[in-house]
Amino acid sequence: MGGIRAATHDTEVAHRAAWTRRCAALTLLAMAPLAAGCAASEGDADAADRSSASVSGATLEGSLHVLVAASLLPVTEAIAASFERQHPAVEVQISGAGSSALREQVLAGAPADVFIPADPSHVRTIRNGVGIDGQPVVVARNSLVLAVPVGNNAGVDSLADLSRPDLLIGLCASEVPCGAHARAGLSGMQIEPAPDTEEPNVRALATKLGAGELDAAVVYASDVIAESDRITSLGWPSGQQPEVTYEAAVLADAPNGAAAGAFIAYLQTDTARGAFADFGFATP
Repeated sequence: MGGIRAATHDTEVAHRAAWTRRCAALTLLAMAPLAAGCAASEGDADAADRSSASVSGATLEGSLHVLVAASLLPVTEAIAASFERQHPAVEVQISGAGSSALREQVLAGAPADVFIPADPSHVRTIRNGVGIDGQPVVVARNSLVLAVPVGNNAGVDSLADLSRPDLLIGLCASEVPCGAHARAGLSGMQIEPAPDTEEPNVRALATKLGAGELDAAVVYASDVIAESDRITSLGWPSGQQPEVTYEAAVLADAPNGAAAGAFIAYLQTDTARGAFADFGFATP
């Protein structure tokens, strides 16, 4: 997919949510280009964010390739749109997939500038493998929830129902963060899930749940907001909810290191934090 050419956080939340729902049905594959047409509506960016996103007054240009965990894809597209308006000579290209799949792409030498997985362990692996430039930065946090299709026709009540063989249950695969965190959280509560499907990333799982192909699944709180017309959160017991942390890092061999550094700085601005909040994420 080419660059995203419109700002987003500064527009109405309703427009942004509608856009997110349209994009949620896309199948997310590692390093695959995004489907065309998923652009947010235009708006003006905050002047303070323009200043904080600049790099010593230098003009940024060229392509910027950002790899993000599937759960971050819609909000990162929105933030990238705003970033591009501040740096019109930069074309942001975003690939979203399971964090482990993206990690392996980077380790195999795939060209990329910024890596934002859903678990800091993947950043550490990349740092020890191909290296990162500077220190990683925490840009957002998320949490897991038990979710059901709107209407909850199967009558799911609690996480314990994930063990019921009569229900169609979905989890993320154990090698991706949403699956690993879910299993760890359930294990701590002595719940043994009986999944009928184990999806390669959380967006694929949320899409199946929203389509009514599953009775229940463990997804992120942000996915419920993105699919609010199709799925409902039943929450997670207070004090036992696994927390997910997203660290952003510039890769050591980034083809466009200057734009990569500016983009990570932009992820920490008020505009970007507002977008994260609108999409259901917590910020540092």
